[in-house]
Amino acid sequence: MILERVYELAKPCFQNRKVKDIRVGLGLMALELSDGLVGVTYVLNSEIKHTCEAIPQAGSLTGMPADEIAQWAVQGKNVITGAMGLAVLNAVAEFDKLEQYSNPQGADAVFSVDIEPEDTIGIIGRIGPVISRLQEKKNRMLIFERDESKGENIYPESAQPELLPKCQVVFVTSSTLINGTLEDLLKYCINARDIVMVGSSTPLYPEAFSGTGVTVLSGTRWLSSNSEKILEGVSQCAGIKQLMKYGQKISVRVTE
Repeated sequence: MILERVYELAKPCFQNRKVKDIRVGLGLMALELSDGLVGVTYVLNSEIKHTCEAIPQAGSLTGMPADEIAQWAVQGKNVITGAMGLAVLNAVAEFDKLEQYSNPQGADAVFSVDIEPEDTIGIIGRIGPVISRLQEKKNRMLIFERDESKGENIYPESAQPELLPKCQVVFVTSSTLINGTLEDLLKYCINARDIVMVGSSTPLYPEAFSGTGVTVLSGTRWLSSNSEKILEGVSQCAGIKQLMKYGQKISVRVTE
């Protein structure tokens, strides 16, 4: 399991870090650790059950050991606690050591891989910025979304086994790590030359993705100097476009 690999790689980074603050908004959540490190992940609103999704530890999350919450990412009890765990894993990633994996084609997800005119492009999740940039290329795009109400010309998740093998390049929302669908859909990308993980939830641990078929991780380093603004923005339901000025886009290659 990819998240288990990420967790094992992150273990040396937990040290004595604890949660200093955490905010859960409508679309994003942000978490700050005791030394100022920040992680941001998505909130999958459409996948929160109608029953109460309360966290037993609510009210006492601040001060909890980072390691304890990070384990929630691999336990997969629900999409809220899973995202919190992933936020910790993202916050402690060793960004300064990623230079060896730096992507020569750029930090933006769309420009991180070569796309040929004849390529069919698969997009897992309605990733607005990726779709808008790819429209200029006029390639055939197959967009898959669990929530089919998000727009026309959207294929359901059930169509992935038939259509993903037709794609040469696939962009995958990192939310698939939160809802546990990533490993299954990767099995269908048998003809993909490149598979790019996209979004603020992307854990920048290239070694964890070795051998999975994923070739590029396109995520964000959230700057500690902006922690107050990030937390405040999430509390006020800011979207990723509003927060990006407080972070740094990073794309890294995955080596086999």
